[in-house]
Order: sequence, then C-alpha cells, then structure tokens
Amino acid sequence: MRVLVATDGSDDATEAAVAGLRLLDAADHVVVMTVLHTPTVVSSGMESGFAGGMATPEVVDAAWEGAREEADRSVERTAAAIGDGRSIERRIETGEPGLAIVAAAEELGAEAVVIGSRGRGAIRRALLGSVSSYVVRHAPCPVLVVGRDA
Repeated sequence: MRVLVATDGSDDATEAAVAGLRLLDAADHVVVMTVLHTPTVVSSGMESGFAGGMATPEVVDAAWEGAREEADRSVERTAAAIGDGRSIERRIETGEPGLAIVAAAEELGAEAVVIGSRGRGAIRRALLGSVSSYVVRHAPCPVLVVGRDA
C-alpha cells in the first residue's frame, strides 16, 4: 500500500504520522512530504501593489535557502520517527499546502493520505479553512486525519 504522509515537521504532525501509519499497517511504501512556503521576505512590500521595501537578491536567496533547510529537517524528522523498515521516500514541494498534497497524492497514485489536524475550533476552521479539511474534500483517495493526542 502506497501512503502519502503530509507533515510540517512539528511534534503534532510527527506524532500524527506515526499514529496514522500504526493504523495503516499494510503501508509498505511511504512518501513523507512537506510543502515549502514562500518566505515572507520574498513577497514583503508587494501587498499594496506598489513597489517598495523590496529585498535584495542576496536576502531573497538566503530566505529560500533557510526555508529549504527547514523543509529538509521537517521531512527527515518525520521519516526518522516512522523509520520502522518500510520504504520511505522523501519529497518537498513548493506552493499552497492543500493543493500540493492533493496533486502529489494524484501523481503518486497514493492509496491513502495521512495528515495531522492542528485542532482548530469550528469557528476558526470556518473562517480560515484548514489544510486537512481541503485534503479530505479533494484527495483522490481516503484521508486519515489524526488529531492531537492520537
């Protein structure tokens, strides 16, 4: 069984990955994925539509490098926590997390997606949405959302 594990590398996400794979005992090929966010410095000053406050190319490059390093740590931390003899592939995507996770699940032919829930309340979720809610509604396969204290 091919399973896509979406993580941000946090303690909650890592615990969700471990708990989810415990339930999906048939998972023999696991893809651990995180989504790299555009560093704030890259888009800073663009909110108003007017030029200004633009970062130098060196600052932008350093911000992207820091984001890539953090993404690498997130994937490695989760893979190490899972590391129980299963085949583990590591993957880093850039973009909107929900869209990227669904696209990866489609591309990989995932039979399930495991994702953590940040435990937002119903009102915050209704106003802000959530990555796990988006993935549940749009993934091409079953999605196991693992809550806190799983």
